[in-house]
Amino acid sequence: MTDSTILQPEGLEQRYERYKEKIKHFTIMNDIFMRNVLKEISCTEYILQVIMNRTGLKVIDQTLQKDYKNLQGRSAILDCVAKDAENNHFNVEIQGENDGASPKRARYHCGLLDMNLLNPGDFFDNLPETYVIFITKNDVLGYNLPINHIRRRSNETGEIFEDGQHILYVNSKKQDDTELGRLMHDLHCKEADEMYSNILATRVHQLKETEEGVNQMCQELEEIYNEGEQSGVQKGELKKARETTLALLEMGMSAEQIAKAVNLSIETIQNWISEASF
Repeated sequence: MTDSTILQPEGLEQRYERYKEKIKHFTIMNDIFMRNVLKEISCTEYILQVIMNRTGLKVIDQTLQKDYKNLQGRSAILDCVAKDAENNHFNVEIQGENDGASPKRARYHCGLLDMNLLNPGDFFDNLPETYVIFITKNDVLGYNLPINHIRRRSNETGEIFEDGQHILYVNSKKQDDTELGRLMHDLHCKEADEMYSNILATRVHQLKETEEGVNQMCQELEEIYNEGEQSGVQKGELKKARETTLALLEMGMSAEQIAKAVNLSIETIQNWISEASF
C-alpha cells in the first residue's frame, strides 16, 4: 500500500457505512442516541413517569440540546428540558462521566433553569417547581442506592426549605426487578427486543432497524463530523473541541482523523481520549 493510498480522504459512502456499524452499538446512555430517542416526546414522558413515580405525568413541551444563556457568566447546553401539564419543569441529563454530574454542576443547572423561567416584572413566587435529574453511568454519590432525592433543609428544625428546587441522581447501575430498575436496564440495551418498555423499544427499533431511522441517525452523525471538520479551534473553544473529539471517537474515528478534523495535535487528542477512559 502506497502513502498516497493511506492519505486518501474518507468519502461520504465510507463514513455512512461506518456510522451504520456504530449505530448498532448505541444505547440510550449515549448522548447522541439519547437526544434522537427523546425527539419522540412519549419517550421523555415515560422516563419521567418512572423516575418521578407518577404514572399520570403528562409532558406538554420539551426542548433538546438548548443553549441556556448566562449573560454575565458561563452558559450551558442542557440535554433535555421538559414541562408537564402542571407546569413543573424538568432538566434530564444522561451522564457517562462522573465529573459531568458533580453536585456543583447540578446547582448550576438549577440556576440556569430559574434564570430562564421568569419574565421581567414576574413575581418570584411564580417560579415553578424545577427538577434537575442526572441519570448516571456510575454511582456518583457513592450511596449504593437506585435514586437519591436532594432537597434543602433547615439545620435547626430538619424541615424542608420550600424553594421548589429538586435535584435527583439516578444510578443506572441499579437494574433490579422494579420499574425504575427495568428502565435503567433499557437505557443500556443495544437491541430493541431486549427492552422491557414498549415505548422505548419502538423508538429504538425505528432508529436502528428502519431505513428512515438509520438515515436520520447517519445524518446526525454526519453533521457532527462536519462540525468537527469545519470548526477548528480558536481561543476559548477548547472545551467544545474536547466534546467534539469524544463525539467523533464514539463514531469510530481514529485519533489521527480526529486531530485533523479539529486541527489539534495528536498528543492533545490522545490525552483527552485517555482522560475519558473510553
